[in-house]
Amino acid sequence: MEEQLPEKNWWQRNWKWALPTGGCLIVVILIAVFVFSLVTGVSALFKESQPYQTALTKAQESEWVIDKLGEPIETTGMAQGNISIQNNEGTADLKIPVKGPKDSGEILVWGKKSGDSWTYTYIRFKVSGSEEVYDLINNRLLLAEDD
Repeated sequence: MEEQLPEKNWWQRNWKWALPTGGCLIVVILIAVFVFSLVTGVSALFKESQPYQTALTKAQESEWVIDKLGEPIETTGMAQGNISIQNNEGTADLKIPVKGPKDSGEILVWGKKSGDSWTYTYIRFKVSGSEEVYDLINNRLLLAEDD
């Protein structure tokens, strides 16, 4: 008489490939969560910085920018660049993507911090796909030779 062995369940049949696959999947998910947290954290730091806020406010209040983009003017995507501050001294070099109902563009900011105040070398707005650059500090359109 043949002895019939009990049928193995799914885990007993597949543990040799399911365990490493599940472990790798968990590692990939943890790395993705870490990268996402890092990107959103850096983005939040940029958005809270004075150079970012000053540049965005100047663009949102500029009649020239409003004419090009329409209202409301909002940020889109993530700012690029860097902000470095040590002992109340620092620099900011940012590129902030913005959009409106009509078009999109980017705000370019370069400034230095001394003590509690920032001094900006430039805050400029450039319309996407155009060579037009507008100086948001002096409220004037820049010509190619002004760069």
